[in-house]
Amino acid sequence: MAEVEFREPPAGELEIFPSRQEVEFFGEHGYLVVERITTDEEIAWLRAIFEHIFAPEHAHAAGAPIDRSGSLAPGEQSRLSQAFFPELQFPALLETIHRRNALRYAAALLGVPERDLSSWGHMIQKPPGGRAALWHQDHAYWQPELDYHALGVWLPLHDVSAEMGAMQFIPGSHKRGLLPHRHDDAPAMNVLTVVEEVDASRAVACPLKAGGATFHHSATLHYTAPNTTDQPRLAYPMEFQLAPVRRAAPRVMPWVDELRAAVGQRPLFYVADGEMIEV
Repeated sequence: MAEVEFREPPAGELEIFPSRQEVEFFGEHGYLVVERITTDEEIAWLRAIFEHIFAPEHAHAAGAPIDRSGSLAPGEQSRLSQAFFPELQFPALLETIHRRNALRYAAALLGVPERDLSSWGHMIQKPPGGRAALWHQDHAYWQPELDYHALGVWLPLHDVSAEMGAMQFIPGSHKRGLLPHRHDDAPAMNVLTVVEEVDASRAVACPLKAGGATFHHSATLHYTAPNTTDQPRLAYPMEFQLAPVRRAAPRVMPWVDELRAAVGQRPLFYVADGEMIEV
């Protein structure tokens, strides 16, 4: 799928450094807004890769998007699609201004050295009328056999409003650890939401201008609303993590057991800077 024009990101300079106040805010609230993490030129380059991956002619290529809408009626168009690990096809994604700045922030926010972190990415398209991403924690989608120390950085590829599907967070929810989740659809769809009712009046919506990003802890409850605008919402999240460590005993995550019963269990692996590593 990779093509010559995507081999190198555009030249440019932008270095940002987390402040003590930002690190403290993240520790207390479990999320952080950064108003500018990359350049307009790099956003345009990233968007060209995104549109290439999501082009209809690449629907069956390696690394193509998968439908994350949940169950659809016959003939109904996708309401949310997601392409995992684009850096496997486009390794230049690991050489961007965005990733360098995000790595610097991730290390400070997680309290670990930059050299100990690796990353993996995914790209998400929410068309007009696209569905909500229900209240959940990222950790709920991961493997019960492994321990994680991780956070996500969420980069829209244009200005994004709450109505289009900007990130919303419940401050401080990361301090509660992993919460019980359930499937909002058939388990094979793997559309999760937290079991408990969430007090949405506590939610903080984080609209962004192009070039801005949000960070959130892997246990922070977050949500994005249905896209009620007439424009698609394009987002490029990345996860930064220490190498996951096998637990002495798996966590109790019955929703993962239900998924595995529906689709089978794959070998345990994680992706680190463009490499797939079995655990």
